[in-house]
Amino acid sequence: MKVYVVALLLMCALGGFITRADAARVFPSVDEVAVKTETGPDSVTVGQRFHVLYHFSYADSLRPVVRDKIDAGTCRVIDEVAWKETRDGARIERTADVTFIPLSIDSSVVPANAFDFVTAAGDTIRAFTDEVRVPIKRIAADAQDLRPLKEQWKAPPNYWLWGAIAAAVLVAIAILVWWIRRRRARDGTIAPEAEEPPDVIALAELERIAGMGLAARGEYKLHYTLVVDALRRYLEARYRIETMDRTSFEILDALERRGERVKGLGQLLDEADLVKFAKFSPTVDSAMAAIGRARDIVIITSPAETAEPVGSV
Repeated sequence: MKVYVVALLLMCALGGFITRADAARVFPSVDEVAVKTETGPDSVTVGQRFHVLYHFSYADSLRPVVRDKIDAGTCRVIDEVAWKETRDGARIERTADVTFIPLSIDSSVVPANAFDFVTAAGDTIRAFTDEVRVPIKRIAADAQDLRPLKEQWKAPPNYWLWGAIAAAVLVAIAILVWWIRRRRARDGTIAPEAEEPPDVIALAELERIAGMGLAARGEYKLHYTLVVDALRRYLEARYRIETMDRTSFEILDALERRGERVKGLGQLLDEADLVKFAKFSPTVDSAMAAIGRARDIVIITSPAETAEPVGSV
């Protein structure tokens, strides 16, 4: 009798072991994939880039399923996601440093993303990254010394009187301008207004920025902003394209559509974006060199004109 009882217990134990093994094969353990999500900044401003590091550690018997894109939530992925793999014994370390830029002024949220891994038996393991929330900074959001708004200005009660005075002043100014123009026209003293070419204006502006000494004082963001704005205004006047409200990529794309490829322009715009939005700190020499590079772009793209020597007949 004891022999039958022992045999029965062994069969039950073996049956339970087989059941657990089959269940482990059909439903693999998620613990085989370790996921870690890291982000750098505690907060960002609107338009400022931030990085999220995705780190997966899994057995080398698993095969990751390549995803076309990452759900960026209220943000946008700047560059194409590039994965790096290293081996640590029998495990694979798979990482990707993804750059995001917030599109909302209220929140900066990258939701949890699901990543699948396939076992040698063809089963699928799904691992989830953490949700990333980076607060959006607002200017003077927590200031304690903000003064209350002043009382609204009250207009004088006699609107007709003030309206008549303003109209009379405008009429007097118009008559004065008309009289001066007519007198100059009669005397033949009106000279056409000379408009400086865009390249001359841009070069003068770059020279003025170089003399401000912003880079020497460490004001790199303002330095690069002024240099790029001077270059943007020149390109807008030179090629008749909108530049001031466009991103660097849109400016290069508009020039390429016109068949224009300006050497060095893309590198200078990217460097300025890094300083303005990614808090990149260049050296003083590289910041001053940016003015020289902008000057070279203006010179090589300005239309060639043959000026007549002064005093020639």
